[in-house]
Amino acid sequence: MPDGVGDQAASLRRPGARLDAFKALQSKRALSCFAVASGKGGVGKTFIATGLALALCALNRKVLLVDADLGLANADIVLGVHTEFSIQDAVFKGMPLRDVVTKTPYGLDLLAASSGSKEMVSLGEARMSSFIRDLISFAAEYDALIFDCAAGIDSAVTSFIAAAPQTIIVATSQPTSVMDVYALMKIIHQDNLSKNVGLVVNNVESDEQGRMVATALARVSEKFLLRPMDLLGVIPASGNIVRALQQRRPFLVAYPDDPAAERLKSLARTIVQRQTASTKAGGLDGMKIFEGLLKKGGEK
Repeated sequence: MPDGVGDQAASLRRPGARLDAFKALQSKRALSCFAVASGKGGVGKTFIATGLALALCALNRKVLLVDADLGLANADIVLGVHTEFSIQDAVFKGMPLRDVVTKTPYGLDLLAASSGSKEMVSLGEARMSSFIRDLISFAAEYDALIFDCAAGIDSAVTSFIAAAPQTIIVATSQPTSVMDVYALMKIIHQDNLSKNVGLVVNNVESDEQGRMVATALARVSEKFLLRPMDLLGVIPASGNIVRALQQRRPFLVAYPDDPAAERLKSLARTIVQRQTASTKAGGLDGMKIFEGLLKKGGEK
């Protein structure tokens, strides 16, 4: 056990101690924070998260991408980078985040997770609380923090959505994707997880197809959830996405002039112009992140 963890554990047992500790972390720097989620897997969520992160870097933003999918982490694969360390090293070995974060050649910093690791099932509250404190403090150095959530609607995903000021939901034109987005929106509404939800329709054959998906989801959202869903962008299908993966190069780097790449850049510009997700690092809900990672670690 790293030095100091025992003392932290004792202090964290006091009622409200963890929440007070998280709230005490303040920063003068504005931070744009997003949780990128999807109702189902296979819709290109990590592609959108990594593409948005790289596009924001190109706009001179300092970006930290957190792979919040502790079970099937793959942001490193999409970015084509080798990660020596991961979240597990910070949690179990007490490594400073500055040493754990992977500095990519593209100006993006990645906090990776270990895919398929069983270590996280033995998480303790003291270890996780210490990690979250470090993460929120460390995030104060950045202009943007992006959580690449796992697919689905389990408690780990919803905790990250609740922690971030804005949620970006990724969908495709597949009926299963549309239905799963509705299910995710229903949970967000019922549990009051987020009031700032945007939609990105990915992998479409035409803008019309993307707008049809967005219109259908907006109608359902307004009718049943009493909340509109803002369309942030439509990303066209591209064979170059698979080619970039095969080349182990980020799509925006390998094919910067591809129409899908141009749309990702446009998405980043839209977000910068709106700045709807700006907060202070101390304003992030550390307890929600804590709960999400702890619950994820306890799932088998």
